[in-house]
Amino acid sequence: MAVIGGSGEFPQFFLNQSQTWTPPMSGNVCIHVIGGGSGGAGRGGGPTTLYGGSGGGYCKKNYLAVTPAGNLSITVGGGGLGAVNTANGGAGGASYVSGAGLSATLTATGGTGGGYSIGPGAGGTAANGDVNNTGGVGASGGGAVGIYGTGAVGGAVATIAGTSDAAYSGGLICSAFGTICGGNPVQNLYKGSHQYGEHLGQSAGDLCGGGGITGNSNSSGRLMGGIGGTGAGGGGCYQNNSTTIGVGGRGGDGIVIIQYLPW
Repeated sequence: MAVIGGSGEFPQFFLNQSQTWTPPMSGNVCIHVIGGGSGGAGRGGGPTTLYGGSGGGYCKKNYLAVTPAGNLSITVGGGGLGAVNTANGGAGGASYVSGAGLSATLTATGGTGGGYSIGPGAGGTAANGDVNNTGGVGASGGGAVGIYGTGAVGGAVATIAGTSDAAYSGGLICSAFGTICGGNPVQNLYKGSHQYGEHLGQSAGDLCGGGGITGNSNSSGRLMGGIGGTGAGGGGCYQNNSTTIGVGGRGGDGIVIIQYLPW
């Protein structure tokens, strides 16, 4: 499916599913490729070492001439699943763009899943673009997608989770003319002791890491890390009570954005 933004003669296309894309008109485009974020680790009882998921890689092609006669093959990587208790989060999928006018496939790999005892997963990488950035690694929260450099780290408990280095406000839909915008970052939460019911980490805006959550629930309690924004890692979850459930947050799906340019 393509979500179309922009206006007039310079539209932009937000492609969140794999497909063959036919340019609707001749012109010059900028292409942004983002891999899927990985899922956060979950932990129920035991040592407190755990990590949120890592951000996907970011690949940018500054300028490509396209016509309706030349298709592009689009692959969009999904976000990795969060883990349930003493497990590593799932890896994010890779995103690719290839086809007419490209001498090499634009590649942005997904983040490696957050670890509950083996350390943070690696951020996704990128290749063959004019810009190739690595995603941020997870900490308590998920790692961010890096647009101008390596993505931000997920942050510690009670601090901000991984924040996109793109200007954040309205998110990707505010992007235009060769630039993209992130959404709002979120807080990593500490819920204290003896919590009943279900408590969720904060879900992040585009390109920002999901919020981690830490606490000690009663037997009926459950904690779950926040969902990562587009391309970013899910929040980690540490549940100190071994008889209850701690679930890491899901990583954000990748995306391919194609923007027509006025030059």
